[in-house]
Amino acid sequence: MLAPKWTPLGFAQRLRRIFREPSDFWFAATMCHFMWHAPEMLRRRNLRVFLDELRALPRPKAINAEASLERVQRLRQLCLRFKVLRSRDNCYVRALTLYRFLDTGPSRVSIHFGIEQKENPLERLRGHAWVSVNGRLFEGPPEVVLARTKEVPLAPADLRQ
Repeated sequence: MLAPKWTPLGFAQRLRRIFREPSDFWFAATMCHFMWHAPEMLRRRNLRVFLDELRALPRPKAINAEASLERVQRLRQLCLRFKVLRSRDNCYVRALTLYRFLDTGPSRVSIHFGIEQKENPLERLRGHAWVSVNGRLFEGPPEVVLARTKEVPLAPADLRQ
């Protein structure tokens, strides 16, 4: 059982639940920095080139993809608690963050973008982004929404210059 939130013991208990290993603090800071700058970096670059650059960057090692997913989600949630990053709490920044930091070992990670198809043409369109590993959905919209979502294929880098 956790102590009250604002007591020193409660603060230490919650901190220990978030930062489980010494490198978590630096990893969380790096992730927060990325989440703050990702929309602007994406605006200035070709999407395919940007995604290729993200996959080329080093990422914290994990024993398997599921352990990496848990760590990224735990620390990403911490970042999204900061008021300045709350506007970044959307599926495309979450998917880009997972795509950037998820260690899948030899498995193939993919990021997907799609548009939810509406029955009524006057309804507002909604976009979605999600990540899969070896074709298995790792983090994305609920199955009901995914069934109505048409994936937008990514154009080759040389066509989008």
